Amino acid sequence: MAKKSGTPNLSFKEMREMMETISQKTSIVIEKQTKERTYIDTNIYILNALLSKSILHGGISKNRLTIFAGEESVGKSYLCYNIAKSAQKEGYNVIYIDTEFSIELDQLEEFGLDISPNRFMLIRSNKVEDIKIMLAQFLDQLKEKKQNGIDIDKTILFLDSIGQLASSKEIEDAIEGKNKTDMSRAKAIKSLFRIITADLGYLEIPFVATNHIYMSQDLFPVAIQSGGKGVDYSASTIVYLTKAKLKTGEEDELDLNASGIVVTAIARKNRNAKPKKIKFEINHTTGTNKFKGLEFFCTPENFDKVGIAKVKEEVDKKTGQIVYKPGGTKWFVKHLNKSLYEKQIYNSKVFTDEVLKALDPIIADYFAYANQAEIDKIQNEMDEMYQEFESDPDFDIDNGD
Repeated sequence: MAKKSGTPNLSFKEMREMMETISQKTSIVIEKQTKERTYIDTNIYILNALLSKSILHGGISKNRLTIFAGEESVGKSYLCYNIAKSAQKEGYNVIYIDTEFSIELDQLEEFGLDISPNRFMLIRSNKVEDIKIMLAQFLDQLKEKKQNGIDIDKTILFLDSIGQLASSKEIEDAIEGKNKTDMSRAKAIKSLFRIITADLGYLEIPFVATNHIYMSQDLFPVAIQSGGKGVDYSASTIVYLTKAKLKTGEEDELDLNASGIVVTAIARKNRNAKPKKIKFEINHTTGTNKFKGLEFFCTPENFDKVGIAKVKEEVDKKTGQIVYKPGGTKWFVKHLNKSLYEKQIYNSKVFTDEVLKALDPIIADYFAYANQAEIDKIQNEMDEMYQEFESDPDFDIDNGD
């Protein structure tokens, strides 16, 4: 029906003001401007890229849920300790919920964490209902403080792990000697994350959780997280981890034929970067080398920008200038003017700050989703290509006859 002349009009501006007034009495957030996405360093450059595109400014999101899921001894807790250490360097305090009773305070201190009571809290529990109540009440009190204009110290939460959580019914059945299948556990875990996820975003509290995976019973088995599908929906980023033996050639008789593990990280869900697959190493003696994985982007095509690649230095016979052509087994490092074996390149003398700055946009572009302008450009190019073909007298469309 056409609008009658002179009919009063309620503008969108007025509707917005109404919504803003209502939201002030609640924890509802109305975004008024674009915010820069911020992250906490994992201390592994290539993992930063997998999670957030950037090797230098990336890592886990500062206001969302990130899950690392994988088999046993794949490095899930190790990544948590690394992230907690980086977070503390940025001024975050750490609340670490250990459902496995697997770590002691003095061990965390050995990982480089500040375990003083004003910076770190270690909580022990594996009962999902208790943790849900604790976190729901804690976050609700923080929301009330924030709504009253009180600043809250930067805090990061860890849950290690989801897979070890047990429900009240599961525990009660065991005590009573009943061997029943527990259908309440998955619902309780889903409820936990459904309740707290929005509050974490409102309070800008990063949450990192680990989880176990198992193979489904389908005709073609696939890896599935423990705790049901609710976890999949709540997390912004889910990374599955698998492992292989790391062999350095320095193993002795007691090393179980390995010096550590090679971790393959697959982004199963990611809103910050394209789902990709990367590898990094965890050496039981030296830890993780944060530079490994960057060599993938040190190609002859990127040599002019980065200055590291498998290239050979040659002199152009016509001009007398030095040129670099693909080839060889060694890595030529231009700023050092040296050719090095691969095991010699993973250090800060090769990957200097200048090299990392040159690599960052290259890697970010590789992991980035296409934006709408890029999609439109590709579509226009395809349309132009079709028009060129259509104008060709020999052009014919196969109609399937």
